[in-house]
Amino acid sequence: MARQGRRPRRDDDGFGLVEVMLSLSVLLIVLVASTYLVDNIVSQAAVNRQKVAATELAEQYLETTSNATLSSLQADISKDTLLTPTPISVGSINYSVWSHLEWAGTGNQPSLCSSGNPPEVIRATITVKWGQGQSLGETSIIDPPYGTVIPGDGFLSIQITGAVTNKPPADTPNLINVLVNVTPQGGTTVTYNPDQNGCVYLQEPLGKYLVTLASPTGGPSFIDWQENPTPSQPAAPVPPAAQNYLSVSVPGIAVGAAFRYDEAGTVTLNPSASAPVASGLPVTVSNGSNLQPSYTYTAVPYKNGATSAPLFPYATTPYSVWYGDCTTVSGTTKEQPAAPTTFTLTPKGSATASITGLDTLAIVATRTGGAAFSAAPTATATVADAAAPGDGCPAADEPGASSPEVFNLAGFAPTTTGSTTSYTTQTGIMSQTYSVVVHDPTNSSNTTFSMIVAPTGTTYGGTNYTGSVPVVVP
Repeated sequence: MARQGRRPRRDDDGFGLVEVMLSLSVLLIVLVASTYLVDNIVSQAAVNRQKVAATELAEQYLETTSNATLSSLQADISKDTLLTPTPISVGSINYSVWSHLEWAGTGNQPSLCSSGNPPEVIRATITVKWGQGQSLGETSIIDPPYGTVIPGDGFLSIQITGAVTNKPPADTPNLINVLVNVTPQGGTTVTYNPDQNGCVYLQEPLGKYLVTLASPTGGPSFIDWQENPTPSQPAAPVPPAAQNYLSVSVPGIAVGAAFRYDEAGTVTLNPSASAPVASGLPVTVSNGSNLQPSYTYTAVPYKNGATSAPLFPYATTPYSVWYGDCTTVSGTTKEQPAAPTTFTLTPKGSATASITGLDTLAIVATRTGGAAFSAAPTATATVADAAAPGDGCPAADEPGASSPEVFNLAGFAPTTTGSTTSYTTQTGIMSQTYSVVVHDPTNSSNTTFSMIVAPTGTTYGGTNYTGSVPVVVP
């Protein structure tokens, strides 16, 4: 009789396929996590080595700067100076070293522009840059003998404040890259950079100086509180007359130039009129009593056609905006609506304004005797403001101006009634007095009509039309 085989015990089963797969999965998870951890540790160690190298370079150059002569230090005051024209390679990483020196005070008023005190120390900042925008900076105080300041020199104090009154622009990294151009009368312009307090404090020979600001190279765009991207002190073109320079005339006494200059905000301008807007309309903004002398600024000049504008970011007061470049003078209002659109801006911020206040100029053109047009006519409207110049409008709005403001009206569309075809246009345009010229392509003739556009309608030939104005083209 055959023997029946003994059934294997449970302990003799070994590993099944599922158990092997689970074990491999756990092992893979552990290996991946360990690899990531090791890679992270290696990367962090490399970054730390780079920071250590940058720190050592910063301390080395601070030590060198601290032992420099006062005359060499003065040559680099308020400038970002590259100390390594050829980058320094450490561990196959290239490093560049920059210095920024500035006169400073001590105690609780280190900014000389605000304290008005003579300089006591030099603040030296060494910045080391490497890789993709990585940087590290160290600052130290250099205490040169005060008596070595050049006898007979004076000081030029240049203070930049921003959107918040009496405070420097908040974006310090961009502030310290603002270009401060100082031009001595009859001399060569030298460019400086402000410190984190918006201050440039220079020891200069007695004489006359012009100071002009400009945005940092590569941006962002700065603008002053009068909407000037390159303001100067004194406010005069280059080169101004001698009496328009800042005069450093007393040894040891600082002469100050003050600027309110911050990163521009941008307003996007949209028409709120239902009809197409006439081409090239100017756009004016107002900001309370801030803008001088008329409290307004033409953000988009006549014929420019821009749909956005950079403006100073006033911290607490909103802008008003309208189409046109006229204001209210002696109780007479031209173009400026009673309730213009308002908006606010922040540094580097944006806003959108839907501009109100346009009226609709609607014209229906027919030919004499109902004759047909060979093609659609075209029309322009030339400002002919009989009340100028006493209503705050520019000279271009006066009748007979050598360069008047001329706007193209919207295109004409045909409308057929019986056997007569007329052409109609509707255009959003400012309240003004216009000389409207309709061009007939049939015989290349131009016909001029005087029209007054107002919120109550259009006046033509002594009649006020609240709808379309009928005109006959010979």
